[in-house]
Amino acid sequence: MQVGDKLRQLRIYKGLSQAELAEGICSTAYLSKVENCKTSPSSNFIEKITKKLEVEPSVFSTDKSIYYTKLIHQLEGKVKQQEELNEKDVSTLYLALYETLSMDLHVKVFNLLMRYYIKNKYHSEAQKLYELCEKMLPMETELIVEDAHDIFSFYNLLGNYFYMQQQFHSADYYYTKAKDSGVKSKLELAKTYYNLSLTKQRIFDDMHISLIYAKQAYDLFDQEEAHSEIINVLISMIVQYIYNQNFEAASHALQAAYDKLEQKPEERNTSTIFMLEYYNGRLHEVMGNEEAALQKYIELTEAKEEHTSASLVYVYQSMVDIYFNQKQWVKVQTYCNKAMLLAEKYQLNYIYIQLIEVRAKLLLIRQDETGYMKEMKKALTLAREASLGKLVKEIAQTLGDYYMEQRFYKKASEYYKEALQAPK
Repeated sequence: MQVGDKLRQLRIYKGLSQAELAEGICSTAYLSKVENCKTSPSSNFIEKITKKLEVEPSVFSTDKSIYYTKLIHQLEGKVKQQEELNEKDVSTLYLALYETLSMDLHVKVFNLLMRYYIKNKYHSEAQKLYELCEKMLPMETELIVEDAHDIFSFYNLLGNYFYMQQQFHSADYYYTKAKDSGVKSKLELAKTYYNLSLTKQRIFDDMHISLIYAKQAYDLFDQEEAHSEIINVLISMIVQYIYNQNFEAASHALQAAYDKLEQKPEERNTSTIFMLEYYNGRLHEVMGNEEAALQKYIELTEAKEEHTSASLVYVYQSMVDIYFNQKQWVKVQTYCNKAMLLAEKYQLNYIYIQLIEVRAKLLLIRQDETGYMKEMKKALTLAREASLGKLVKEIAQTLGDYYMEQRFYKKASEYYKEALQAPK
């Protein structure tokens, strides 16, 4: 890649126009000539422009492989020391993707960037990176590079990316490839088992497979004395046992998580305690003690609303379910709206679509059948677009039942067919 090409890619990545980048350095016309490789810039120009772009002047040197090998080694060291990459690091890595480098180096660059984007929840940047690497790297065939750990990280990060996008079938596919990549670290294998447990929880109605992976993760975390991870696994097991209506096992898992916190008070944090208290409420709810559950949920909302976070969505959604059962329609509407705002903010597509279904049911209760159909079809469209097979099946089945009751048999059969053909 020539100097002008690099410059243009960096400018676009930074979101700058030619006029904005050239300001205080040169004319827009001169910058345009440089970007179009019609003139060779001076060292003074390179120094000024790279300072504004927050990269080292050496990124424009001709000895690319040596420079990027050294840089990547340094940045991998920062990550191992749990140091945060800065904007200059990220910009330079992004530019490296456009260089003619070995596959080994490109995979390392992808791993560093994707880890950074996922950690900081930069959804759009992660999507652009995936789309770029899809063109450059063998995403579906076997990846062969020198460092086996890079292969594991590559597949694991792809799993994380798709999980963040709530595309659970794709996430499950790449987590499985990570598991089968020959990773030797017990801790990393345990994390992969845990991730597989979560994806299969989203894909299948029956939680037995999810629980198998959760227990494998638990055993390995226990061997490594990774207490915070053990608590996370126990929380996922509570969910899975509740889905399978094994409330006794769910209660045991909840108590085990509380016991772990008592043994290791240093693992206590606001988020963990919040989730344990939430599932304490969920157990009350599913066992029929709605008033005790509501009391717990209200306490959580009062404590959490000061610093609203994604976890509050689950509390609001549970409150919506209870108030719906109690036919308290004003409260259903109030908490449904609150939940939808947070679900949209944090891009929680699955919950957002479920809440649209709730809104549709409210319209049907008010005998607004046109509004009901509009909302249900919107929910179905969003579920299709997000490849959420379980939701597609559920919504299509509901629509089929509705049309069957209305004696629109042809329309009903279309939705029943879609429900049967929805991805498993």
